[in-house]
Amino acid sequence: MDVRELCNEDSAVGRSVSTAVAAVIADRLDSARTRLLDLFAPHGSGTPLAYAR
Repeated sequence: MDVRELCNEDSAVGRSVSTAVAAVIADRLDSARTRLLDLFAPHGSGTPLAYAR
């Protein structure tokens, strides 16, 4: 049995897997955003743009 079949059979497992995958994706996107802002932030502008949300 693969993960997709397990998620289809048990909705609680499906929600848990979806939540875990979404959290990993969100963390990776946030890290990429921070790296890009740090790379392209104007120097000497005060507060780094990575912390401005």
